[in-house]
Amino acid sequence: MPTLLLFNIAPQKRAALQVIGLRCGCRMQAVPTEAFGATMAQLLSGETTESASTKPFTGELLVMAGLNERQLDTVLTELRRRKVHIPLKAVLTPTNADWTAAELYTELCRERDAIAQGRQAHE
Repeated sequence: MPTLLLFNIAPQKRAALQVIGLRCGCRMQAVPTEAFGATMAQLLSGETTESASTKPFTGELLVMAGLNERQLDTVLTELRRRKVHIPLKAVLTPTNADWTAAELYTELCRERDAIAQGRQAHE
């Protein structure tokens, strides 16, 4: 099922995402900090058993998993229309499915910083 994974999203933004999720047929899953050591695949499958400990991050992150093009477009359009700013957003891929939330967050921050400095994130 199409899913929006929410990491450190403020309650008012979560409420807006709930409406957006209903509109595009996505379920919403707020991930608690104690589950940040689980991989994206584990979180989506419900396998959040004991995972490697990881240092939680404090920034906001939205991961969109299993959305088709129309759903993805709806989510992004509605975020802009409702002025809901979430600095880091990602689509689940075969590569990042095996990453923990902390690993994905770190990579997205690195890419954002590289772009801000006018250089490529991956060389």
